[in-house]
Amino acid sequence: MKKQMCLGAMLSLVASSMLLAETFELGKIEVTSEKDISANPSVEVVTSETIKETDAKTVVDALQSTPGVYADYAGARGESKVRVRGFSSNRVPIYVDGIPIYVPYDHNIDLGRFKTYDIGEIDVSKGYVSPMYGANTMGGAINLITKQPTKELEGEVGVGAFSGDGYEEYATMGTKQELYYGLISVSNVSRDYYKISSDYDPAGHQDGHKRSNSESGDKKLNLKVGYTPNSTDEYSFNYIVQRGDKEQPWYASAQGSTGGGVYNRNWDWKDWDKTSYYIITKTAIGEHFLKTRWYYDEFYNKILFKGTPQTSAQNTVTEISEYDDNTFGGIIEGDIKIADNHLLKLSVSQKYDNHKDISSKSSGADLKDESKTLSLGAEYSWQMSDKLTWTLGGSYDKNEVTKAEYRNNAGTRIAGEFPKYDSDAFNPQTILSYQATKDLMFYGSVSQKSNMPTLKDRYSSRFGDYILNPDLDAEQSTTYEIGTDWAFVEDQHAKVALFYTKTKDYIASVSGLTNTNPALGCTGTNCSQMQNFDQEEHKGAEVSLNSQWNEQLRSTLSYTYIDATIEDSKTANAKYTTDTPKHSYYASLTYSPIHSVDITPIVRHEGKRYSNVSGSEESSSYTVADIRVAYRPIKDLELAVGIKNLFDEYYYYNNGYAQEGRNYYANARYSF
Repeated sequence: MKKQMCLGAMLSLVASSMLLAETFELGKIEVTSEKDISANPSVEVVTSETIKETDAKTVVDALQSTPGVYADYAGARGESKVRVRGFSSNRVPIYVDGIPIYVPYDHNIDLGRFKTYDIGEIDVSKGYVSPMYGANTMGGAINLITKQPTKELEGEVGVGAFSGDGYEEYATMGTKQELYYGLISVSNVSRDYYKISSDYDPAGHQDGHKRSNSESGDKKLNLKVGYTPNSTDEYSFNYIVQRGDKEQPWYASAQGSTGGGVYNRNWDWKDWDKTSYYIITKTAIGEHFLKTRWYYDEFYNKILFKGTPQTSAQNTVTEISEYDDNTFGGIIEGDIKIADNHLLKLSVSQKYDNHKDISSKSSGADLKDESKTLSLGAEYSWQMSDKLTWTLGGSYDKNEVTKAEYRNNAGTRIAGEFPKYDSDAFNPQTILSYQATKDLMFYGSVSQKSNMPTLKDRYSSRFGDYILNPDLDAEQSTTYEIGTDWAFVEDQHAKVALFYTKTKDYIASVSGLTNTNPALGCTGTNCSQMQNFDQEEHKGAEVSLNSQWNEQLRSTLSYTYIDATIEDSKTANAKYTTDTPKHSYYASLTYSPIHSVDITPIVRHEGKRYSNVSGSEESSSYTVADIRVAYRPIKDLELAVGIKNLFDEYYYYNNGYAQEGRNYYANARYSF
């Protein structure tokens, strides 16, 4: 799995100086500029500067500083994710330049495979989410906006090494000419293993502290070309290729109540491949604009199922599972200036999801699931005065399952199709902002949003443990939020948000069920099923303070409180939303004793998380500290070293899957 260093030739070609690229404006959905009357004041922005200062190699790392957003980890699949205000990643769609990229089958995506080298900024929407995003934004939306060149020649190259025999290498090069621009970005990241904290006591299938079965590698190419015939119009073609492979770390705790399937799981992702093609356009028609997004996205996933770890069969492949999925669609948006201070946006989005399940045990019986999702959106913004702006938006979303096949009991042929269902929802939203002074703004919003059941929720037996439930209803939530943005003294910027979300028909897993119909998956008296719960409530607060104390010292502080509970008449012991810490803190400080040196310590704390809805299983709270020291011997060259998890804290999000202990890195970057 070790990758050959493949960028050396490219790195040797580069040799000039200057900071690369700004954010790709066509890739934005939510407007954050104060000059635009449709600007959403509740959006959080992670800048490229924050990404650099925190040495955030992945999108999950980059989002750690955002209030209300915290890391999540699907241990049994080795997938890094995030949650937003308690909502799991399949309720918070991920976009690249406004293009939806989540996996068609389950709406998830392994954000550990998404590196940050070509990202200009990350926009996070939580309460009010623009209808221009399309469907399924119940928990929010995260838009990864790529870089765009602004100079005749510019770029950046970098190399680095980190614990676990890991290395990184990347290069980005771009040009901006009068009528066109172009950018190419390549990266290669690989590691052989990672280490668990020295406080960990080996158990399960883990011997020692060098994590078993934890190799990974990721390569990426991002190509962007654009045509700008005048000052208002722009047409961009984008091609992104990701090629990854990873091993699934073995279960590293005592078996306890964990089933043998998870405890003895030994999976290797031989291929984690993604290819995206998309075209984004913006055309001025008088004072109005027509914007379009057209995309085709391929996802190929090949998993080797192997024998029980630490036995003679651990290297024996027992089954090969492949997902061969694709998504294609388009979004058309019209921005209509009705009059001064009145802006109307209209959109139509159509998305087609196609999933193919290929198993070596079912040769010639490839399963196909297909669905299509329509979203009709509208957003009207009115600047009522110099201080008061009101936006009213909404969408009608509909998801329709068009194919849902199943195999015969022997798995040798396609036996038929399950019942096909559709779901729809109307999602009205409104937000009112008041600019009391140039330094003080208040806002309030009410948002009703929905999330359609995934193909996996409806039709997956999850290796025979689940009963199928094709007629799941769409989840629907209503969020009330008030907030303020206050620069109370020079260079001191505070944000506060209070929110309350109530969700009905929340989809979650119920266990201990009985089923006698083998056509519906699991049979017996200990089955599970995805069901609609009566309601779920999230209420909480977010506070952040960004300070520039002087030329040498700046800091970021944030705190998030979330109380997330479930109520269900059918499940008496359902109490808690899983994987949601009630308290989380983030603090960073950058001190520059001289102009060419930055010292950045970071501290994160999260409270305990419940692992099931009854609250009988939970993970412990933890505190992790990092430190980074950067030195710039010349203007455009930066050398950095750092330690993550400085005090070697032992912690985990899922029992059996410990996170990385103390680890070290060193890197160099040169801008030109």
